[in-house]
Amino acid sequence: MSHSNQQHPENNPMPGLAQVPTGETANAPHLRLETRPALLIGAINDTLPFPNLGPTQELCFDLGITAYHAPIELTGLVFKGYSGHQLLFEQRWPARLILQKTGESSLTIGAGTGLAVRGLYFLLHAYEPLGFIEVTAVGKIRPSAENAGAEVSEEGAEENATSASSDSASSDSASSDSASSDSASSDSAATTSATTTQAVLQIPITYHTQKTEIHFPLEGAWWAIQAGDWSDHHKREPYSQSYALDFVRLGTDNEFFYDRGLALEDHYSWDAPVYAAAGGKVAYLCYDMPDMQPGEMPDPRMFRDDSRRVLGNAVAVSHANGEFSYYAHLQQASLEVNDGQMIRRGQRLGCVGNSGQSPGPHLHFHLMEGPNLFIDRGLPVKFTQFWAGGQYFDTPTQIPTRMIVHGPARETPPTP
Repeated sequence: MSHSNQQHPENNPMPGLAQVPTGETANAPHLRLETRPALLIGAINDTLPFPNLGPTQELCFDLGITAYHAPIELTGLVFKGYSGHQLLFEQRWPARLILQKTGESSLTIGAGTGLAVRGLYFLLHAYEPLGFIEVTAVGKIRPSAENAGAEVSEEGAEENATSASSDSASSDSASSDSASSDSASSDSAATTSATTTQAVLQIPITYHTQKTEIHFPLEGAWWAIQAGDWSDHHKREPYSQSYALDFVRLGTDNEFFYDRGLALEDHYSWDAPVYAAAGGKVAYLCYDMPDMQPGEMPDPRMFRDDSRRVLGNAVAVSHANGEFSYYAHLQQASLEVNDGQMIRRGQRLGCVGNSGQSPGPHLHFHLMEGPNLFIDRGLPVKFTQFWAGGQYFDTPTQIPTRMIVHGPARETPPTP
C-alpha cells in the first residue's frame, strides 16, 4: 500500500500487501500498519423497520502498528473515508484519544513490537458508499542504541500530523487481490524528518449483496439485545462477528427471566427451539459443550484446542452460494442434525442454551463467508417472516439493536 509518498491503488500491483522498504530506508526507523480484515465488508443500513433519518453505512476493523529499528511513540492517527476521489469523512485522533481507546498507559512502541487499536468503528450516511479508508499514523522516534543522538521534537510531530491530514484525496478502493491476505499492511517509506516518521495505509471496502432469504429462526417474542450498530460488543471481534445478533426471549411480564435469574430454567430463552433460517448442508457442528449457569465464566481450557468453541454448541449451515448461517450457544445434546446433513428451511436444529462464553441463555446468530469462526469474514444479514412494531415483514429487513421481534408459530412436525 502507499507510504508517505502516496500511491493510488490502481498503480499498486499488489494492493493490500506489504511494501517493505529497501536499501537505506529498510534500516531506518519506521512504522508499519496492518488491518484485520484486509478487505473490509461494510454494511448499508437502508431497510430498517422504522422511520429514520436516511440510509447509513458502518464498518469496523482492528489496526496493528509495528515499530522497526527504534522505539517510536505514536502521536496521532488520521482516518479518511473516500468514495472515489471524494472525501466523505475525516477524523483526527491525538494521543489522548488513542490512550483512551487502547487503555494503554504509554504509546511508545518498542522496536520490533506492536500496538493494537481494536474495534475501530465508523458510522456515516450511505448516500455514497465508501470505496476505501486511508489511515495515517504519525510517530516520534525515541533514542535507542542505534539513534541515541536523535532529538525528539513535539512541534515537528504535530506539523507532520497536520500535513498528513491534508494530503490529496486518493482514488477508488484497490482490487480484491488484497482479500487473499490475512491483513493489509503498509510501511513508511522513510522518516519525514530527523525525529518523526509516518505510515499510510489504504484499506479497500466492499459491500455484500445477500443471496439467501433468511427467515427469522425463532418463534414468539424476542428482544435483539445486540445487533449491527455502535453499541454491539460483537465488534470486538471484527473478522467473523461484525454483524452478529443476540436474541433473548421475553415473557408475558416483558422480562427475559423471572425470579432472580440465577438458574437456567429462570430464563425464558432456555430450551426454546431454534429453526433453520434457510435450507442447506450442515458444514460445522459442536454439540458437547456444557451449559454454564447464568453469570458463570467457563474454564478457558475448554477453548484451548479449538477457539471456535468459544461460541459453545453451534451449527453452521452452507447455503451453496458463499453464505453460511451460524447458530451458537445452543443447549448441550439438544442438536437434532448431523455434520454433512442436508436440511430444509424451518427444520428444528436444537434448543437455546448457555454453552461457551455466554452470560445467560440466548441465541447468537450471524451470517458469514464460510463455516470457520475467526477465519471467514462476517456478512451483514437481513431477515424476513417476522413481526415488529405491529407490522409483518416478508421482505429482507434489518433488525436493529433493542428491537422486539415476534417470530411466527411453527407447525408441529408429524409424529413418525
